Amino acid sequence: MYKLVAIDLDGTLVTDNKELTTKTVEVIKEASKKGVKIMISSGRAFYRLEKFIDALGLRKENQCTICFNGGMIVDNTSKEILYSKNLEAEEVKELIRLGKSFKLPIMIYAKDTHYVEKVPEVVEKNKKNLKGMRLKLVNFDELNFKEQQNYIYKVCFIDKPETIIEKRKEISKEMMEKYEMTSSVPEYLEIVKKGTKKSEAIKFVMNKYGIQQKEVMAIGDGENDVEMLSFAGLGIAMENARNDVKKFANDVTTSNNQDGVANAIEKYILKSE
Repeated sequence: MYKLVAIDLDGTLVTDNKELTTKTVEVIKEASKKGVKIMISSGRAFYRLEKFIDALGLRKENQCTICFNGGMIVDNTSKEILYSKNLEAEEVKELIRLGKSFKLPIMIYAKDTHYVEKVPEVVEKNKKNLKGMRLKLVNFDELNFKEQQNYIYKVCFIDKPETIIEKRKEISKEMMEKYEMTSSVPEYLEIVKKGTKKSEAIKFVMNKYGIQQKEVMAIGDGENDVEMLSFAGLGIAMENARNDVKKFANDVTTSNNQDGVANAIEKYILKSE
């Protein structure tokens, strides 16, 4: 019996329109009532996940959420930060210099704020994603990253997919090895502190609640989900995932627009009882 289900958000839990389907809500609520921990595991900040937490009925005791690709774990009810792994101030500055040397739009993620010097064109065009985002226009040089409210958990380079692919090839081996670099969507290159992974955050939750690896199910579609798909007792890739992500999964469910998460939970948890 699976006791914990870690679920990616974009491209997985929600449709391309960033919405939850009726079936997804119903199935997750049913699994949750049976005592299964349902844990959103996303690259997003917690405040951008709260509406989904509420819609799924996950605002209850002993339920938590993984944010920033594993950089933070937050208790859903108290909003207490259970685990935190932010970038050091000098690391943030180094990554800003890297992004600027490539002339790439940069967004940096604090706990409750997204800092930009200019809103990236890709973000501005995506009205669904832009809605509710706490964007703050600043001069990066004027931010004190040593202040707690300015602790940065993720630095993101955002541009057209083909540009991200090309620029990524130009990043030195030294820099690639110094940080964790992944993409949740083709337009984003997401950079977090070395050792920050969704799988590591899942291990923290397992230890906290006495859950074994074989009792963990993970569902995802992106490069930033590969580690948790490989680690989980059962890794499920979405039909819309790239082939190089699917190869790390034990099974493939339907797409995010076709109730993929709900179908996987039904198959392996609700119907297997």
